[in-house]
Amino acid sequence: MGEPLDTFLRLRPRLQSVCEDAGWIFADITIEEQDAATISDLDALRESGVIAEIHQHGTLVFPNNLASGPAGLKIDTGALPSYFETYDSLLEKYPVDPPEVFTVYQTDVALFAACRAAWALLQLLQTKVEVWDSTQMRFYFVDQIAIEIPLRYQATSCCGLVPLFPRIERFLHSDHLDADTRWHFFRKAAVRLLRDVPSPNRLGVLLAGMAQVFERTEQDYSLYLERFSFEDLLRTFDEKRLKFIGDLNQVLGGIQTALIAVPATFFLVAEKFKPAEGIVGQNAILSIGGIIFCLLLVTLSFNQGATLREIKKAISDFESEQLQKQSERSGRLKALLLGTWTHYRRVRLLLWTARILIFSFALVMALALIWCSTPAMQKRWPYEPPAAASPAQTPATGGAGPSPAP
Repeated sequence: MGEPLDTFLRLRPRLQSVCEDAGWIFADITIEEQDAATISDLDALRESGVIAEIHQHGTLVFPNNLASGPAGLKIDTGALPSYFETYDSLLEKYPVDPPEVFTVYQTDVALFAACRAAWALLQLLQTKVEVWDSTQMRFYFVDQIAIEIPLRYQATSCCGLVPLFPRIERFLHSDHLDADTRWHFFRKAAVRLLRDVPSPNRLGVLLAGMAQVFERTEQDYSLYLERFSFEDLLRTFDEKRLKFIGDLNQVLGGIQTALIAVPATFFLVAEKFKPAEGIVGQNAILSIGGIIFCLLLVTLSFNQGATLREIKKAISDFESEQLQKQSERSGRLKALLLGTWTHYRRVRLLLWTARILIFSFALVMALALIWCSTPAMQKRWPYEPPAAASPAQTPATGGAGPSPAP
């Protein structure tokens, strides 16, 4: 703090009959005999412009000419920018944002807490109201009518805000999905309270009656939730659900193509393999082509998996959003979403089935190449069963053949 303020605070306890008016403090002080310290402080404050006038016995005097006895002081608060006699004078100059440094001579912990709550509430309202006029120090609630609210109030009107403000802040927080609706009910309750109040008194009445305003706001909001059109919610839900099912069906179409293509390709390639001694070109080319085909299908399946994960995230986000909006009917919404989740799980199961088939196809291609290139394996595990032995021919009767041994 600067030296003039220190000097004034040292002198302030001796001031009597203190009153404020339009930026001036008028007070009386009693000068004792040979009170050099007081006269020195008065002189210093006179030189710094804090004390504009000193009157004694109806005459304007300078500190050095003061005699013992009472004297009147006219103090310019503009020369003490961070000093305030009362919390009311502080709020008069700083109704919304407190100064970084300030000194209030009035000592009242409860009023200080009330001022802090009022500043916080007005800063919140500044982000919400339709019109905020910093130049004219006023703002407006615009509902069916516009209510002008000058930024003038007293500290005593804010005492009820201390326990109430945290609840108001949570209720009006912008993170709520229905933040605009909540603000609508708060503004409507405030307008209902203030519409018949004279303009200069409106902010004080609003702060003093904030408990009533907030109670009415919560009641109206509860009624709104009860009357919320569930049919509109269902219509929105059905549109989203059909989109999710359409996306799932697209993924399912790709999976079904893979499920058909893999066995068909396997049989077409398998019949082209030829048993040989060692690796031959035909078998090698068929195996390489089959493996490349498998790699392409694996890439496609991973892309389908990524799409499926995005669909799952979209369904989860939509479900959370709808349940927050309509918590009382979350059971019904959950039942409606159950079919979509079942469809999602079916598609995911088919995707894994297709992947298993693809990897099995690649494994069979590799085994087929090894079998066709290894004669020992061909002999041990022949592709076809061995041909049955032809029956022995019966010897012809007659003299042409040798006679059987006796």
